[in-house]
Amino acid sequence: MRVLFFILLGWLAVSWADEISPTEMKKNESPKPLREFFGEAGAGVEKGPTRGLIMDGVEYVKIWRELGLIEEPGTVDFAKEVVVLSTTRGSRITFRLRDEGEGRLQVMSIATRDIRPGLRFAFCVLSRPAWKQINDSKL
Repeated sequence: MRVLFFILLGWLAVSWADEISPTEMKKNESPKPLREFFGEAGAGVEKGPTRGLIMDGVEYVKIWRELGLIEEPGTVDFAKEVVVLSTTRGSRITFRLRDEGEGRLQVMSIATRDIRPGLRFAFCVLSRPAWKQINDSKL
């Protein structure tokens, strides 16, 4: 009889447990970038822009050239998109995005600490209309 009681009690606990609704789950998800470009700077480039928000094509091409890159820059429509740049001397770099509410987005870059020769870069392309402020820069 006790076994049956505990089975029933367990079933009630599971059935009454708070479940996360799909809307709550979406609200807690991290925002995703539209695209990301990763690579290594051109030969002989040991220093470059470390990080920043790029809001126009002229600045984007200028930074692309500062990194010593010869091929065409990745396509970005600056009327609808903005780019966050980060560089490192480590072997890998990734972005973490956090929605802080009210149209504010915090973009963090995380790099490995294994220093090697050369410079690695990452461009994170984000939707411009989705945000009012990225890090400390108002759009």
